[in-house]
Amino acid sequence: MVASSTNTMEKKIPLLDLHRGFEPLEKEIKEEWDNILKSMKLLNGDNLKKFEESFANYLGVLYAYGVSSGTASLMLGVIASNIGSGDEVILHPNCFMAAVEAIKIAGAKPVLVDTEKSGFGPDLDQIERAISEKTKAILIVHMYGHPINVGPILDICNKHGLKLIEDCSHAHGAEYKGRKVGSFGHVGCFSCGVVKNLNAYGDAGVVVTNDENTAYHLNYLRVHGQVKKNNHVFYGFNSRLDELQAAVLRIKLKYLDEKNARRKEIARRYCEALADITDITLPPKDKINCRSVYHQFVIRTSQRDSLAAHLKSRGIDTGVHYPIPLHLQAPWKDNNFGTYNLPRAERLAQEILSIPVFPELRDDEINYIIESIREFFK
Repeated sequence: MVASSTNTMEKKIPLLDLHRGFEPLEKEIKEEWDNILKSMKLLNGDNLKKFEESFANYLGVLYAYGVSSGTASLMLGVIASNIGSGDEVILHPNCFMAAVEAIKIAGAKPVLVDTEKSGFGPDLDQIERAISEKTKAILIVHMYGHPINVGPILDICNKHGLKLIEDCSHAHGAEYKGRKVGSFGHVGCFSCGVVKNLNAYGDAGVVVTNDENTAYHLNYLRVHGQVKKNNHVFYGFNSRLDELQAAVLRIKLKYLDEKNARRKEIARRYCEALADITDITLPPKDKINCRSVYHQFVIRTSQRDSLAAHLKSRGIDTGVHYPIPLHLQAPWKDNNFGTYNLPRAERLAQEILSIPVFPELRDDEINYIIESIREFFK
């Protein structure tokens, strides 16, 4: 057992190993890339069309549009939802900066509510109190692959005439009440960057909707509002998903559920093995209504930094997603978005630690990670 652990330590266990995910698909991807490069149809080809159709069917939505990144999907999603100058968008503060950037680029103002008491989503009572006559939308982020309890937030949106924007960048395939996340909001926004569950080998994203008018704007916002060659109906952006990355995503989508199932199995083993450690708060358990895909396996502990250092000494990579809440970032202050007292969000940022959960993780590595964590808390 000691020899096996030492050997694992010497090899090092990364937080994510892209090589392992690429090797089984290398032949299939390279063959498709060879075809694309021979044809030199690099944009707006069959791979993009087929991926968009497959992804829309996978989610159970009417429209899906490949775009250049997850940030682009958020930006286009907010703008296509007719959110602009003078509007406010409510969101929670423990997510990535791109959500605020999209709101700012649209000309609107982000308004924060604290994190819920248990979990990673927004506090529902604070959402109600934060709504003003300027509020246009609520933006939720399904953090770490855990679906937010969408039902009550949809009720709030319907009550106040607000649009729901879903950031599903961590949650490809996650489900709420038997439906895939991204299918509930006015728009659903996905990053398919290199570290995501459904990942390209470069920047990539998708934005989805069931609204025909919104779909029209999404489709053309990504190509400068150009409906025909040199015929622009509105100003837009250069935010296209190219054929090479569309091919990767089209191929990988076929294996997404299988990969997510492996993530869930790894998460189950962690939860069972670490359940008795009092200074660890494990991620929310799956419920009948909520099915996670564990983009990250995030534990909470008051000894986060010491545990991370211990795991590093044993050759195990960890991460913190994300160490600084939105309202404490320099650009937030520079843009005068307001001063907030959000104690749960700030405490969360000090306690969270991501440990490896990528689907190619080996059983001996999982055992070694568990052994190393338990060793620390002894």
